[in-house]
Amino acid sequence: MDKWLMNNNTAKIIALVLGVLLFAVVHKDDTTPTAPQPLMESRWIDDVQVRIVGLDTKQQVIKSIRPDKVRIQVRGKRTAIASALPEDYKVTLDLTGYGKGKHVIQLRHDLPQGIDLLSMQPSSATIELEDVQTKEFEVQVRTEGTPANGYKAGTPIVRPSNRVHVTLPASRMAEVKSIVGTVNVDKANESVISKRVKLTAYNARGEEVEGAVLTPSFVEVEVPITKPFKTVPLQVNLTGQLAEGLAVSVLSPDVNQVTLYGPQEALDKIEYIDNVHVDLRQFEAPGTYKLKVQLTPPPNIEKIEPSEIAVELQISGVKQRTILNVPITLTGDNDRLETTIAEPASRKMDVVVVGAPNLIDALKVSDIQLIANVNDLPPGEHTVNLQVNLPRFVRRVDPAPLTIKVVIKDTEAPVTTLPDPKPPTSIPEDVGNGSSSGTQNETGHSGNPSTGTHDTNPPSSNESEGSPVDAVTGSADHAG
Repeated sequence: MDKWLMNNNTAKIIALVLGVLLFAVVHKDDTTPTAPQPLMESRWIDDVQVRIVGLDTKQQVIKSIRPDKVRIQVRGKRTAIASALPEDYKVTLDLTGYGKGKHVIQLRHDLPQGIDLLSMQPSSATIELEDVQTKEFEVQVRTEGTPANGYKAGTPIVRPSNRVHVTLPASRMAEVKSIVGTVNVDKANESVISKRVKLTAYNARGEEVEGAVLTPSFVEVEVPITKPFKTVPLQVNLTGQLAEGLAVSVLSPDVNQVTLYGPQEALDKIEYIDNVHVDLRQFEAPGTYKLKVQLTPPPNIEKIEPSEIAVELQISGVKQRTILNVPITLTGDNDRLETTIAEPASRKMDVVVVGAPNLIDALKVSDIQLIANVNDLPPGEHTVNLQVNLPRFVRRVDPAPLTIKVVIKDTEAPVTTLPDPKPPTSIPEDVGNGSSSGTQNETGHSGNPSTGTHDTNPPSSNESEGSPVDAVTGSADHAG
């Protein structure tokens, strides 16, 4: 037995039998033969986005594109296709060199390495390009909320500029009506500074204009928060009189308006500032004088800006001149009454004026107004004082009022009655006795029926010699 086991041939036979048995055990359940796996495969990729390249967005914009997605069939190694992501499949539309209008352009592809394109559906795209337009608009700042009690939001300051450029397709530019930034000032008691305020384009309905490109798109805005204020005209008054032979030729303050700060109810009552005075008695010779004048706030006003102004005053000698044929203007007449100027019949008068040479030399007929107010005058003949309006620092030589005579007639037809066909047989005793008591003239007024004359002397207004201070030597004219 030992010799048989030690025999080499016997050992080989045993090993062969064991190998056959082991193979049978391993493959006893594997009854279906396995086919070898292929190395290449094909696949359809859906909804691949068409990418735009070569578009100059400063010149054109895409109005429409069809299609914007395509379907492609690819082939490649199984491992390459399995590892590729959807965004690795690129389909592009190159717009380099294309201008405004519709174009049909062949699509291009860029696929992962080892993968080839079999087909593309569709293989081209139709695109319409439109020119873009850039237009400048002014920035508007809106404030939200209410400042602290007693404070007021001033005019916003926009930096670096209150102008912005808007870029849109030319066909849509008309939609833009305003460019607005918003700043919150709720409960603020000092200036609000917002470093980065977003700007938005709005249409006429207050809706945001989609796609509008703003340059810049953000600005810095400062909203001053102050006490209530009001800007009003400034009037400089002259007091006192200049020496004989001197006249004011120029009165020029360096500002014509001032800003007042205070309660709103006090501001509402002020229309101008006229409590500024320059005394002419301090000037004794011709020349140019520059003065500093302090401004005093009116009652209940906290502050006035500026608080000091500079006033330039030029004083010169005087010159006399006669302005010929200045027309006379009637005011206050009505359609029921007919008013005519009896004297002077030409309806014009000569006016002798005096003032600084530069003002007198430049004076024209149209610079003088002669006005006769006949309002409420009854029919008849009247002497009427003229209102004389002269330029600043010019006066008449003769201080006596200018007068004219006017005649006023009633244009309505008088009422008449037919005589009695049967006159009385006797004359009453009280007729023809020469009594004139109770007689009225034709105008219906008691008095002398033959004249109907009335003298009216209304005070002359706006005439320089009627002012508290002489117009040439220091009239209380208002400057500003």
